[in-house]
Amino acid sequence: MVPGFVRVSVKGQQCQRFVNLCRGREMDLKRIIRTGETELQLTMKVADFLQISPLRRKTGVHIHILKKKGPLFFLLFCKRRKMIPAGFLAVCCLLFFLSGRVWNVEIRGNILNPTPQLMSFLKEQGVCFGVSRKKISCSALAASMRREFPEITWVSAGFSGTGLRFDIREGTAGEKAESEEKSCSLFSTLDGVIDSMVTRQGTPLVRAGDEIKKGQELVSGIVDITDDSQEVIRYAYVQADADIYIRHTIAYYDTFPLDIEKKVWSDKKKTRLFFQLGNWFLDFSSPLKQNEERLVSREPLFSIGIFRSPVTLGIAATRKYEVQKEQLTEDAAKKQAIQRLYAYEEKLIEKGVQISENNVKIEINHQDCVSRGTLTVIERTGREAPTEKKTQPKERTPEDG
Repeated sequence: MVPGFVRVSVKGQQCQRFVNLCRGREMDLKRIIRTGETELQLTMKVADFLQISPLRRKTGVHIHILKKKGPLFFLLFCKRRKMIPAGFLAVCCLLFFLSGRVWNVEIRGNILNPTPQLMSFLKEQGVCFGVSRKKISCSALAASMRREFPEITWVSAGFSGTGLRFDIREGTAGEKAESEEKSCSLFSTLDGVIDSMVTRQGTPLVRAGDEIKKGQELVSGIVDITDDSQEVIRYAYVQADADIYIRHTIAYYDTFPLDIEKKVWSDKKKTRLFFQLGNWFLDFSSPLKQNEERLVSREPLFSIGIFRSPVTLGIAATRKYEVQKEQLTEDAAKKQAIQRLYAYEEKLIEKGVQISENNVKIEINHQDCVSRGTLTVIERTGREAPTEKKTQPKERTPEDG
């Protein structure tokens, strides 16, 4: 059975008889539309169309093909135009070749070791743009990365489509090993007053409300072991562990001029395309001129499932601007000073610092806006340092009572 459909036009005095004869032979006719007194259009299967010659001669109608659909007609079309199947085959071969190479490297979970440093190491190991996947051993790369960077305790390397992905964990195993090998005490890194303190391990030497100095010992790594009469019989050395928060003040000072330069952007925008393949660029945009800025966005040329195109399509939008000088009003200057203070406080909060009081005043003179004062903050402290060993007490004998 030949798959496909044809749309035909039937002309003649016996069009209706032709349709009845086709239905009598159980032919599947669809979308029958009468376009005139002696003309109609219909859709039928290719297999049925090959059997209507006797019916056409019997009724004397004329058959004209309007449209053809199906794989058979596509193959006949490609037979006359050999460049189409050749191009399709070439694209398939190109996709097969590109899918066997690495076009993207992703590193996640690294904090102590910056990404450029890890990328340089991978490049030394032969992992570069476009390298064949057969030349990469994920287990060997993970092992060499752990040997090269002691801070990395766990590495998972694997392929994701045409990308190579590394999941990294840092510092956990080393910290545990260190805590098991030696004891330590906690010392203050700031001057201030203890706001709260929770000791999980060790002997606390201060409590909430005490005023402390920088470098003062807060939690000792020595734990007294006593007998039933509460006499010390020996000292145990542990890894001091506590959550200690100190309330202290920090100075804040910020200034900026009232005379500013404002960019007034033009409504006209020039957009140009560029292509990127690794470190190679094909850029159609002109060099930047004075008072021009360019916004660039990049996306893979195409992405199918897990396959990502190595060629990146970029759009560079260039706009002109004019620089206008103006002076901030008093209200605008104070508003900007408050925004700068809020931005500074947000950076402190991101570091785990709590803002307790704000004693910053904003002053405006003829040329500058000045913010000065202090912030009362609550910050965690506790620097680990080795515990000084103490001489173990002498063992008591029955003669000592």
